[in-house]
Amino acid sequence: MKFFKLFFVLILALSIRCNAQFTISGIVKDSISYKPLVGVSIKINQLASLKDTANSYFNFGTVTNSLGKYDISVPAGLLKLTFSHIGYQSKTIELDINQNKVINISLNTNSSELNLLVVSASKFKQKIEEVTVSMDVIDYKLIESKNCITLTDLIRNVPSIQLIDGQLNIRSGSGWSYGTGSRVLVMVDEMPILSADQGEVDFNLIPMENIEQIEVIKGASSALYGSSALNGIINIKTKTPSFNPQTTVSSFIGFWDSPKDPRNKWWGDSLMLRNGISLSHSKKIKNLDLTISANHYNDRGYIKFINNQQTRISANSKLVKDKVTFGLNLNYMQRKSGLFVMWQSDTNAYIPLIGTNIPNNGNRFYIDPSITYYHNSFKHILRSRILSRNLFYNDNPNNKNNSLLSFNEYQNQFHDENTTITSGLTIVTLKGETNSFNSQFTKDGKITGINYSAYLQLDQKINKINFSIGGRYEYFDLNNTKFGQPVFRGGLNYEISNGWNLRSSFGQGFRFPTMTELYFKGDIGPINLYNNPDLIPESGWTSELGLKKVIKIRNFKGYVDLVGFLMEYNDMMEFTLGIWGPSEPSSYGLGFSSKNVNKARIPGLEFTINASGLVSDNWSLGLLFGVTYSNPHSVYPDSSFEDLVPLGIAQISLAEIALNESNPTKYTFSNTSSSLNNSTLKYRSKVNIRLDVESVYKNKLIIGLSYQYNSKMTNIDYAFVTGLFNENTLISTD
Repeated sequence: MKFFKLFFVLILALSIRCNAQFTISGIVKDSISYKPLVGVSIKINQLASLKDTANSYFNFGTVTNSLGKYDISVPAGLLKLTFSHIGYQSKTIELDINQNKVINISLNTNSSELNLLVVSASKFKQKIEEVTVSMDVIDYKLIESKNCITLTDLIRNVPSIQLIDGQLNIRSGSGWSYGTGSRVLVMVDEMPILSADQGEVDFNLIPMENIEQIEVIKGASSALYGSSALNGIINIKTKTPSFNPQTTVSSFIGFWDSPKDPRNKWWGDSLMLRNGISLSHSKKIKNLDLTISANHYNDRGYIKFINNQQTRISANSKLVKDKVTFGLNLNYMQRKSGLFVMWQSDTNAYIPLIGTNIPNNGNRFYIDPSITYYHNSFKHILRSRILSRNLFYNDNPNNKNNSLLSFNEYQNQFHDENTTITSGLTIVTLKGETNSFNSQFTKDGKITGINYSAYLQLDQKINKINFSIGGRYEYFDLNNTKFGQPVFRGGLNYEISNGWNLRSSFGQGFRFPTMTELYFKGDIGPINLYNNPDLIPESGWTSELGLKKVIKIRNFKGYVDLVGFLMEYNDMMEFTLGIWGPSEPSSYGLGFSSKNVNKARIPGLEFTINASGLVSDNWSLGLLFGVTYSNPHSVYPDSSFEDLVPLGIAQISLAEIALNESNPTKYTFSNTSSSLNNSTLKYRSKVNIRLDVESVYKNKLIIGLSYQYNSKMTNIDYAFVTGLFNENTLISTD
């Protein structure tokens, strides 16, 4: 009996020993800066038996959280731990586990690599040379040295990007759109910063003093990011504090130079000053990251009647509790400014057309709560953004323009050394309120909408090949205008040899019409705007083939990139001048309305150099250079996209002046354009060149040069080269 009892106890003890679970934990840091490394992949291999090395391995894995910490439960036995992170040399250690252990690791950077990491391409960190799409990256050093007050000051320097009256344009993908309906999705920390009603980018709200890096994806990206990513995305990543508290205060004062044509200097001998001050403070308080910043800016400007004044404060915070990270970001801006539609004429180019100048004041803000949970190789993110804009017009305090957007996303990501699976759900609510919404479609001037989407993407690395494939389904319900759209993307990147990468990609995109395009009806001085509730979403795709070469000359690193691309838009939306209203004085129905103007195609080539680093013991050099050639054109320029309605006598005369055709009966791309035999898309430049060179001596003296060139626009609206509004041309095409 005693024997059986002893045997039972022994078996129980062996069972407990064999099934014992122990914890391995620790922190992974950079070996030089001692900064915790986030997202380090930890792969654990264990032999089934210490005595039987022929048995197969069991695999475990995890990643470090936002404080560089990790912990994982493992069985007892002989383990092999491999720590790997992009841009760092992998490290492997072996352990015999029979108790809980703390293993802290320091990783060395891989000096033979470029180490330029991006997130936006697939929502996780990748080397820029390994992504499957065209990307450019701008870091905070360029922002600080150029004294960029708003994103528009900086983004003009990025190859292939052009700004036309605040409208972002990548590779000639967009023209002039009256500040409505951006085809480029701008995000701050991967969440949109487009207004709910107009779909416009409020560049002034972006906290420039708190930017770590700006990532630009060129081409349709709706499979991961949804509507408005038809022409690409710009993602602004904000800074995280270092171990040492840092406080920065900067101020500036300057003035606008005289224009080349002295007739445009309406301000005489006065100085058109611009000045501002900004400050930021960041620090770590145990498990809390905290960044606070503020900015005040005043620009008298070179545009008559337009004086921009703004004050902005922001705060970013992040609290880490074991495997959970809580985040809360706030940003508030008070601003006085002015809106206008067009210049008075080409000889009074900096004076708004009479009646189109609308002074306004108001506030904008966003609030971003988030929760991130790390569990082994999985990361779960739940985040939201409440984005509000409230404008009041000085000429009529009762006339307001308010919008409210809430963006809500759940994201689940599995990530190990070679495989990443990203999935997510988003719910976006939209609300707009203005007296100018067509009362036929609104109640008390209010419009609401909701947007649902789900996405899934696989990124896989196999030896020298990286490939990604993904899809998204998006559904809109805006004031009972309903639409659903699936989109897909795929890409391949192959490392030909060390430092040479060949990539190819195809991605679909779309843009749902904005509230303004669908329902806004009113006038801005002599300019009438008509709503179009029959608009359908524009869709399209981008394909490209590119070659990237990593360059490294001692400590000077970067890349050279050559790419051929082809973009196509179906049912492209464009504000078009025509007879859209009733035959009543004073406009007789003449005005602008957003229309689907058939198909557009944009082939092109792009060459880019982006490099920086030490070129001697005392001097560092930064170089950003790009040349883009595109041929944006209408595929069916003479095809009708809408017929002229029966016209009154006065309207017939107006139609013949507004349209580039005698006795017009329909609207085409050709007869609304300034050039009959030119199918080039309106307000596009076929060639643009960007150059930014910056040299720094001992981190004390900065010498820089920026150059921007856009070729002449060869096609604009026909009305702007006639005497319909003014005897002079309203918009210069230079």
